[in-house]
Amino acid sequence: MKISASVLAADQITILEELKIKKDKYDYVHVDIGDNEFCPTYGVSHEIVYKLVEDSDLLIDLHFMTNDFPELLNKLLKQSNNVSKASLHAESNSIINFLTEMSKQSNIETGIGVLASSDLNILKSFIDNEKFNIHYILLLCVEPGFSNQKPIVSPVERVKEFNLLFPNYDGEIMVDGGVKDSMLEELKELNVDISVQGGAIFG
Repeated sequence: MKISASVLAADQITILEELKIKKDKYDYVHVDIGDNEFCPTYGVSHEIVYKLVEDSDLLIDLHFMTNDFPELLNKLLKQSNNVSKASLHAESNSIINFLTEMSKQSNIETGIGVLASSDLNILKSFIDNEKFNIHYILLLCVEPGFSNQKPIVSPVERVKEFNLLFPNYDGEIMVDGGVKDSMLEELKELNVDISVQGGAIFG
């Protein structure tokens, strides 16, 4: 199982330095980008996003929490080869547009996020639709846009619920929110491919 370090929990002023110091603790850098509408914050600033893309060779995992199509994504893809993954939520108004645009990309994996408060059955129409090339499901276990929260739902229990509903799913599973070091072994046994950690890495 791989780890994605959520930079929302890092010191935004010294973010690149912190990532260098913690480089042995993660495989991807998880970047939350909100719109202050779907998500009640803007997440990581665009300035920092560009800094991560332009000034580093880190593998970037973009997590969009927006109602409208994230135009920032198109700009990043034109100037970057270190954006590895991008996800948007199933509940977003622009999810179909996002999946359609992402189907044109060959060098970046497409993910669908689902809110902790949502019924996981919302994913069925996407997972069962051969038109969409979905590489991973992001199971959010906290409110979107804030770091160091208590999870709304246990990451372990959320993954168990997902596996029960979708026993034949063969893509990757990413779990995000409240993932402690003590959970990692059990999450790995539940076939989680990537665990997002913020406070557990940055304190």
